[in-house]
Amino acid sequence: MWNQLIHLTFRSKVSLQAQIREMLVAAILDGNIPVGVALPSTRVLAGQLGVARNTVALAYELLVDEGYLLTRSRSGHYVNPEILAGRAGAPRWPRPGGEAPLAAWGPRLRGAVSSQRNIAKPRDWQRYRYPFLYGQIDPSQLPIPGWRECSIQAASAAEIRGWAGDLIDGDDPLLIEQIQTRLLMRRGVFASPEEILVTVGAQHALFLIATLLVDAQTTVGIENPGYPDARNIFATRTSRVVPLPLDDSGLALAPALDACQYVYLTPSHQCPTNVTMPLARREALLAWAQANDRILIEDDYEIELGYEGGAQPALQSLDRSGRVIYVSSLSKTLAPGIRIGFIVGSRELVAELRALRRLMLRHPAANNERSVGLFLAMGYHDTLLRRLRQAQAGRSRAAAAALARHLPGVEFTRTAGASSLWLRFERGVDTRALAGAAARQGVLIEPGDVFFAEAAGDAAPSNYARLGFASIDVAAIEPGIAALGVAHGQLHAARSEMR
Repeated sequence: MWNQLIHLTFRSKVSLQAQIREMLVAAILDGNIPVGVALPSTRVLAGQLGVARNTVALAYELLVDEGYLLTRSRSGHYVNPEILAGRAGAPRWPRPGGEAPLAAWGPRLRGAVSSQRNIAKPRDWQRYRYPFLYGQIDPSQLPIPGWRECSIQAASAAEIRGWAGDLIDGDDPLLIEQIQTRLLMRRGVFASPEEILVTVGAQHALFLIATLLVDAQTTVGIENPGYPDARNIFATRTSRVVPLPLDDSGLALAPALDACQYVYLTPSHQCPTNVTMPLARREALLAWAQANDRILIEDDYEIELGYEGGAQPALQSLDRSGRVIYVSSLSKTLAPGIRIGFIVGSRELVAELRALRRLMLRHPAANNERSVGLFLAMGYHDTLLRRLRQAQAGRSRAAAAALARHLPGVEFTRTAGASSLWLRFERGVDTRALAGAAARQGVLIEPGDVFFAEAAGDAAPSNYARLGFASIDVAAIEPGIAALGVAHGQLHAARSEMR
């Protein structure tokens, strides 16, 4: 602790005693030395700092004289509590001339981003017995040995030379190669390195796209219900975000499309309903985009987890006119905390996105890029996918069976590869109230209203919820849904009494 609080410079013109005194004063005033805790003896501190004992003794003596320290017989030196009196909450910088008015930030903000409707998840979600949350992972599925091996190899002398320098606006060549061969080819997407940009997750990709392509006059269409973060990202650039209706095939070919210059969609697993768009609808959307000179933004966020049947080809793989921007990430497979995503698009577009990324953060952490590249190249990701597919299939079956048993009135559809179920409760159920009641039973679910765009004067539907099962052990699914059923029954009884 004391070596961290006191950093001596032996070549400084300031004496060692003065340096010790100055740093102890700063630590006392900043509250880093608790009142009532004895400072180390002069002998001990001198030994830790590598100075003469008299140097520390003189610093202590001056601090006692100035009122910063108190001495207690046979006990040592302590912070004088009177020095700290009245300092709670006080600014650390001096304000000569009295109190100045604080800067007003509200009028300076272009928009209150913090007031947007977002998916809310408890930070301490892991302490709940039944966390049916989407986008989190089961720690027991983490490929720790493989990731450790790749991280150690990335830190070897030979590898460090490749990533420790500033890549300026570049990406790790190994990772780009692995994205080409291990990830995109599975989706039927063939891209050159100049058509791929690594991002800090899919949200970063969407933010880059919105920043480069969308202004106040741009109209962007988004599925309704749809991904809230995408809706909010586009809403920071334009007020013209149009909710687009869905049908049994996903995004509908509705008249509202015609007003949109860009359309964001999740065709492989529609967020949050999990509907998979059939090939005929994909081809119809591409034909519409070409005929009307529109751009489609495809978020292919979960398709690699497909565990039943064959996956539909990506929109990008069917595109022959460069009208699809493809976005994906490794958050749903490797780990969301690693924050690796990517964009695939035309060379012209990716060149501009790369220049914009350089202004924001130059490039993602190059050591992470190399570690992920090695993880893919060494086959660990393929092994992980096989394990996750098996686990997700079992969890999906267990969740469906438990819902049929404990909540028979709830509608849902299982989708191959999805790690969640979209639940429709009977009319009158408020899933926000249900989520609160369920949390008291140790169960976490996600209320569904946040996925819907609020129409003028109309509230979002309140009887939907998303039930994720990637972060919960299969053995906990049945008792967790049973507890959810208990919470649902209690709310139903309370509504009946009110009538």
